[in-house]
Amino acid sequence: MEHFILSGTPSIPEVPATKTIFCPCLAGLSVTQADLAFVMPRIDHNRSLRETEGAAHWAAVLASDPFGSETTFQTALKAAGYRGIANWPSSILLEGSTRQAMSTIPATPEFEYAYLARAAEAGFETMAFLVSLDQARQAIKAGLSNLVLHPGLRERPDADSAGIFRAALQSIVDAIRREAPQVKILAYTSAQHDRELGLCHLAVDGFIHFQDGAP
Repeated sequence: MEHFILSGTPSIPEVPATKTIFCPCLAGLSVTQADLAFVMPRIDHNRSLRETEGAAHWAAVLASDPFGSETTFQTALKAAGYRGIANWPSSILLEGSTRQAMSTIPATPEFEYAYLARAAEAGFETMAFLVSLDQARQAIKAGLSNLVLHPGLRERPDADSAGIFRAALQSIVDAIRREAPQVKILAYTSAQHDRELGLCHLAVDGFIHFQDGAP
């Protein structure tokens, strides 16, 4: 069972760098705010990644950043000591007209998975965030084998609906395993997600825990 921390803090003394995914735009955000980080730009996210040397061995990258050269950025990440890349903050949570509008950037799951595939070709390990079986299929089609299931946006559930919701997530995990038994499936969670939804009970290969940075 693998465990990673997703954090806006560049260094966490008690957690080895290999287990930290550095996501600078999440600094100071609550769990709910972190899910909206893609549409609430606060800093030059990718620049902060490449300029924070030794922050972690994993970088949470804004794949749809239109500025700069992808190859130059990859070179900078390697020089800063990163060995892996994840697509967060991500467009996977966008819906309806917002998703349609952002697709012209482009900001779509398909674009992010292609970005990760190119990163893998450049020598990086990768993790692909997703919220649905369809997105999992897109990631697998792109050649990605480390998947991270995000529970998506949801209202605070009662005990009964939490169990139903968790069962629905497990059905996605099970379907992925039937279709692509070679992939590794992790689940995104947090103290709040575990408390309200019991995501820690999902039968997966590991977890990515959001470290709440809100005051």
